[in-house]
Amino acid sequence: MNTGSPRTTNGFLFADLRDYTGYVESHGDQAAATLLEAYRSLVRSAVGEFGGAEIKTEGDSFYVVFPSASSAVQCGLAILAAAADSAEREGPPIRVGIGVHAGETAETSEGYVGSAVNIAARVCSQARAGELVVTDTVRALTRTFLPVRFVDRRSRRLKGIAEAVVIYRVEAVTDGTARTAAAGSASGIPRKLRVAVLLLGLLVGGAAAGYVLLAAQRPPNGTTTPTATAPPVAATFPDDGESDLLAQVPADIRNRCVRAPEAEALAGTSASLHCDLEFGAEADTVWYHRFRTVQDMGNYLSSVQVAQHLQLGTCDADTPRAQGTWQVGTTLSGQLFCFKSEGSTWIVWTYAADRILARATRNGDTAADWAGLYGWWKLARLFVGPPG
Repeated sequence: MNTGSPRTTNGFLFADLRDYTGYVESHGDQAAATLLEAYRSLVRSAVGEFGGAEIKTEGDSFYVVFPSASSAVQCGLAILAAAADSAEREGPPIRVGIGVHAGETAETSEGYVGSAVNIAARVCSQARAGELVVTDTVRALTRTFLPVRFVDRRSRRLKGIAEAVVIYRVEAVTDGTARTAAAGSASGIPRKLRVAVLLLGLLVGGAAAGYVLLAAQRPPNGTTTPTATAPPVAATFPDDGESDLLAQVPADIRNRCVRAPEAEALAGTSASLHCDLEFGAEADTVWYHRFRTVQDMGNYLSSVQVAQHLQLGTCDADTPRAQGTWQVGTTLSGQLFCFKSEGSTWIVWTYAADRILARATRNGDTAADWAGLYGWWKLARLFVGPPG
C-alpha cells in the first residue's frame, strides 16, 4: 500500500500582470510600485472571498490554491471585474491575465506537488490581459454549476507538458442563459466557426507571397461562394505541395501547422495549411493557401468582395472595412481586404507573384479587436520565410 503523502483534488489559479516590465520602464519605479500595490490588494481581496490560499507571490505573479475548481473560477472572474472597475477610477489600468486548472496533487511541507500545478502555470501564460483561461478539465467540472460561458475551444501544446491541453476563455453570464458555448458565442455575439490566419509571418521568396485563408465563412443571404474542393488527400503530412508551402512559413510557427481539413480548403488550391497561433496572439489562426493560378485566387477574392459588400478604400487603423491594395517597398505588395463578420474581425491579403493568399481573423468585432489585428498584420506581412 502506498503510504506517501495524501493526494487531494484542488483548483489552482495563477495570475500575472501583463506588460508590467514595460510599465516600469515607461512610468518609473514609484508608479509601478503603486500599480503593484493596487493589483495585489484586489487579488488578495478576491482570494479571501472565495476561500483561496496564497501559496506563492513573486513580483506581479500569484499562485493560489482553492478547495474546488468552481471557487478558483469565481475568484478569477472577481479579479477581472475588480480590475475593470479600477480602470474607471483614477489610477493606472490593471491588466491581468489569469489561468486555472484543477487536478490531483500531493500536499507536502513545501506546498502542492503535481502536474496540475505546472499546467495551471502554463495556462496562465496563454491568457491575454483581461482574460480568464481554463482547461477542459475545469470546464467539465464547472459547466453546469457556474453561470459562465466557455468560448474558444483550442488544443494547445504547452511548454513542458507532454500532451496537448484544451483551453477555453471564461466569461460571466448575467442573464442565466447560454452557459456553455464552446466554439459558440463570445460576449453574447454569435460566432461561426473559428478560423483565421497567420501569425508572424507569411512569406515569400522573391516577389512576396501571401497566405492563409480559411474557407469556413458563410456569406450573407443571397450570395454564394465557390464550392470548396480539397486537394487530394495524402497518406502522410506533409505531402510535396505542403512541404513546399511549409518551407515558406515562418520557422517559429511551422510546428503549429497541420493539413487544413477538407471543409477549409478552397477551390483552385494545390495546398492548404491550418496553423493555430499562440493563444494570446492578436490573431487567432492561420491558413496558408497556394492557388494553382492567379485567376483561381482572383475568383475567391471576388466571392469575398460580393459576400461582404466591400467598397474600394484603404484598410488602416481607422478603417476596418474596405478592399484595396497594400505595398511595402518594391517587392512586397498585393490585394488587401478587411471586414467584420458575425462577431469576428478579418483581414485578407495576397502575395500574387507566388499565388498565396492569407486571411487572419480575431474573435470579437470591437475597435480594440480591429486595432489589435491590424497592428499584428502590419508586422506579419513583412516576415517571409525562404523556401527550401
